[in-house]
Amino acid sequence: MLSARSKAAVMLALLCAGAPASARDRITYPYRGVTHVHRRVELLEAHVVTVDLACAEIDVVATRPRERFATVSNFAREQHAQIAINANFFDDGSASCGLAVGDGRVWRDSTQSNCGASLAFGRVNNGWRAEVFDSFGWVRDNPMRWASQVITGKPVMLRRGEALFHPHDPTGMWRVHPRTAIGLAADRHTLVIAVIEGRRRHAPGVTSNEMIPLLEEFAVSDAINLDGGGSSALYIAAEGGIVNHPSDGRERTVLNHLGIRIASAWNTIDP
Repeated sequence: MLSARSKAAVMLALLCAGAPASARDRITYPYRGVTHVHRRVELLEAHVVTVDLACAEIDVVATRPRERFATVSNFAREQHAQIAINANFFDDGSASCGLAVGDGRVWRDSTQSNCGASLAFGRVNNGWRAEVFDSFGWVRDNPMRWASQVITGKPVMLRRGEALFHPHDPTGMWRVHPRTAIGLAADRHTLVIAVIEGRRRHAPGVTSNEMIPLLEEFAVSDAINLDGGGSSALYIAAEGGIVNHPSDGRERTVLNHLGIRIASAWNTIDP
């Protein structure tokens, strides 16, 4: 008999191969330049959000050092963001695991702790430039001088279309959990956010490795794994707020976040 982990892997592989179960996708377009795919199949429930960074309506915001520790929904409301997720891993104190930059302000008390898979964002004309990069050795300084927002996870999952998983990767990456990952398509204009439900009977979660086929299905070429487990949360204001089911039964307070603002929706009242 297959384990829950093995069943989830099989279902994910079938789904990404174009199996009929993909008809269970619920696709919505909550904002201009944004698509939300909610996928439900046996033992797998996933949310994938694509964002067109070239769209002039899009703005990107990350948590500033003095605004640490908030739920994803509270961060979104405070920053007038219509979409938001959790970001860096963090320790029991208040230190970020890896480089964190919000609104151009570098978190000076961050620690390395093997967190060196970073995603940087910077304004370019009417859109945003984004790059996945290796930030090892740059934990308290920002090497991407053009970038005003940086979040970091571990490990890099995809780089230039190649899966990057090695035996020395953190053991937690090989266990079944709720997951949050983020990546870029090869055009560097399409941001892809993936949140996997987990720790429920009919949705146990996946390993980080098992997320790779899903990301590839959405044409992601470079991706990083972010904090997961009970921290995983996806907020979409137009769809009622938190759209996944945090495994604690409620949102956790997390250290930092990434948000997407949509200009035409800034003045609306969020849930």
